[in-house]
Amino acid sequence: YAVECELTPQDSLYYASREAGETFSTRPFLMHTALYYAFGFFPSRFRTAEQSPSYVEHRGGSVLGSEAYVHPATAIDQPRYQTRRFAVKRDSFRTESTRGSGNFKETGHQKMIEPGVSFRTFITTTDTETLDRVREAVPPHIRIGKKMTSTRVNTHVHEVPVHSGTFSLGHPISDLDYPEDTYELQGNIHWERMAPVDLLTEAELDGRHGTVEPHFGEGDTVSLPADAAFLARR
Repeated sequence: YAVECELTPQDSLYYASREAGETFSTRPFLMHTALYYAFGFFPSRFRTAEQSPSYVEHRGGSVLGSEAYVHPATAIDQPRYQTRRFAVKRDSFRTESTRGSGNFKETGHQKMIEPGVSFRTFITTTDTETLDRVREAVPPHIRIGKKMTSTRVNTHVHEVPVHSGTFSLGHPISDLDYPEDTYELQGNIHWERMAPVDLLTEAELDGRHGTVEPHFGEGDTVSLPADAAFLARR
């Protein structure tokens, strides 16, 4: 089963996924490491708890167990951007000259995605009881991004036959989420360098998979791995 989710931010969306000098850009992906918390599948929402995610530890306490996999989300349409300057220096910066950590910029520009763009992700499982838990657990709204942007969630459930063999990956997965003893990379590989894990956005894979015709937005059919698992190689 594939629970297709349309995620529509209701305000500007920002998170720092690329740094070029003093400009911090938001790329057209929503990392699944954030979506597990945003959906409430992991036991702690790190933005309001210890401020630091513990992915492996929280994976063991997921309300869905290990029977469901949340894909990273991709923008359905071409995003429009706006750039804002930020400054978090104290007034004393006018008289003080100290060199701080380069990892904590006090001034710069934030390149945000404007409202009006929707994202699409899939939650996959081969277990009917887990499917029921997913449908009950997915909330109508979540908060995502650095500014905790309120985001509307719509869902559509696909029943997908599972096949074995070679397929073209149709939606990103983490580079750590396909078990090496289950899937074999065949070629045509493309990665997106992201934090905290890189995304495998294109590839020919051999293994169990299903094909979905997306309900939200336009586009071709999408092939998804049936046995992907969160940080399967960690």
